[in-house]
Amino acid sequence: MEKKILSRAVIYLVTVVVICELLSFVIPAESVTVQKNMINAVYTRRDKIESLAFGRSHGGSLDYNIWDKPGKNLSMGGQDIASIKYSLDYLSPELPHLQEVLICISYSSLYFDNEALSSGNLNDARKGLYAAIPSYKLISANDYNNMVFGKLFAFIQADYGFRKLVKAVKDKEEKKSSKQVGDILVDTAKMLQSAKVDAFDHSKDKKLALQYNPQIREQYLNYLKEIALELKARKVRCIFYTPPFYNAYTDNYPPKDIEETERVIADLCKQTGTTYYDFSAYRTMADNMTLYSNADHLNLSGKEQFTKAFKEVLRNGKGPADYPGLKIFK
Repeated sequence: MEKKILSRAVIYLVTVVVICELLSFVIPAESVTVQKNMINAVYTRRDKIESLAFGRSHGGSLDYNIWDKPGKNLSMGGQDIASIKYSLDYLSPELPHLQEVLICISYSSLYFDNEALSSGNLNDARKGLYAAIPSYKLISANDYNNMVFGKLFAFIQADYGFRKLVKAVKDKEEKKSSKQVGDILVDTAKMLQSAKVDAFDHSKDKKLALQYNPQIREQYLNYLKEIALELKARKVRCIFYTPPFYNAYTDNYPPKDIEETERVIADLCKQTGTTYYDFSAYRTMADNMTLYSNADHLNLSGKEQFTKAFKEVLRNGKGPADYPGLKIFK
């Protein structure tokens, strides 16, 4: 009897290990661990956190190493508005000293939908978030696959040491190579091509999202309204912003979509008593190619410059007169 129990236990253990190894190809280590580590970093410092930032990869433009309030930038590629609300529903009640939440608005934020992208299949951003947050509430209605895989990997900690080591070495080299702007040789042709490709790819989000959910814009605006009002009730400032983009990216983006985003977020601010800071056309940065890693993402020097400018606007009342091209909506 004891031998049977032991043999079954061994079989079970081996089976679990094999399944995990197979699934590790479906769910890369980074997609599971990045958000989990970021959320854990906030939770373990919950008594000290005063500021949080959210958004897609464009939200990475805000550098919390030089921000003036202790906090964490939780932005990452693939983070949609539904995911931001899901994160805040969990985190904000746990942070007694939270003073502000900054939400990055990209040109396509109102139509970027991870549920549409996954369409019942697995989506890296979603499963990573499910792994990070101890809740069984769905982010959106048809998200069961992502939740199941995310929760599975929340309990299974495989050893990705080698891949982590390789990534750490690579990140160190990238930081070293981009430390001094003067040392960066900007490829003009590559940057202009990036502007066309990225603008086209991001503008496609709208068509895809509307095919999957025709009410996506209204749904997302409701989410943002709920976030703003819930934070306001807790005396937490909600701030919307768009970082600088290289001008060729904006020039290649459908103007109607940019105007729509500006119009509806400005209207949202009027409804909720919040403010939207649009730095996308801030001329000093939008015209300077050396501040970008590609047409719509700032490099380290660009992030530092933008973060300092944003602090001056938020804390010291600077405005469009000081930062030509900046638009402020209240």
